[in-house]
Amino acid sequence: MVSVRAAEKIDLKKVYEIETEAFGTHGYPSFFIRQAFDCWSDGLLVAKKAGEVAGYVLQVPSSATKGDAWVLSLAVSKSAQGCGLGKKLLETAIENAKQYKRLLLTVCPKNTGAYTLYQSYGFYLVEEEQDYFDIGEDRLVLALDMVE
Repeated sequence: MVSVRAAEKIDLKKVYEIETEAFGTHGYPSFFIRQAFDCWSDGLLVAKKAGEVAGYVLQVPSSATKGDAWVLSLAVSKSAQGCGLGKKLLETAIENAKQYKRLLLTVCPKNTGAYTLYQSYGFYLVEEEQDYFDIGEDRLVLALDMVE
């Protein structure tokens, strides 16, 4: 059974491990995950499978564009992929974004699995931004309009 709940301090080490496994050197450092916990505790959620943290999502409000929220990271441990954790985390993020006008996220253009998942939930391409993270690190910026 899969459950999603707000992260607790004890979960942060596992969140960092999943982040590093999923994104390697492009992942958030452990200190950022701790600060995200302190700053956006209601937006840092973990998915548990068989009692173990196996995925997480970090969703935050945008200060640049009023009415927008961002999914800054969504990752599932490799050992738990294919079990619906990513879908459950995304569905929870969408549900938690109801007070916003749009929910945005970025995805690597080569990550066709994630891109297809996001499209299946109604996300659409806003733009492909070249060198988003660094030279040659392009990202697709996707958005989901939140309907009241």
